Amino acid sequence: MTALILLLIVLAGVFKGRMDALADEEMKTFVWHRKYDFTKEYTCHWWYLGLIKPMFPEKFPFSSTLLVFLTDRWHMNQFFMQRCLFLAIGLAITPKFILSIFVAFVLFPIIMGVPFESVYTWYRNYLKEKNNQRL
Repeated sequence: MTALILLLIVLAGVFKGRMDALADEEMKTFVWHRKYDFTKEYTCHWWYLGLIKPMFPEKFPFSSTLLVFLTDRWHMNQFFMQRCLFLAIGLAITPKFILSIFVAFVLFPIIMGVPFESVYTWYRNYLKEKNNQRL
């Protein structure tokens, strides 16, 4: 089990390296729009039950949240990096493989996703405001 946990952590490092290389080459900037459909007017998406309001209309259901990893290589590498780490932690917490899968694909993404959404929106607005003050 220890070898599997270490392998998952190494794989997480591999995916993190790919993410940073894609970001350094500004690939994320060129393809970020793939999760949105700018040809449609914005409407509140029924699949979020009013809990989340994406900035723009999505290309397909959950393309800016749950299924964002299908939109570009950066988000796909992020998905695999996080799942490797989450699964490594899950395997360290419990010997039950099914419970580790639940932890890696449901519980930890929710625990991490809620503060991410809040902080991302707040910090992005803060940075935009700070950059506008410099001009």
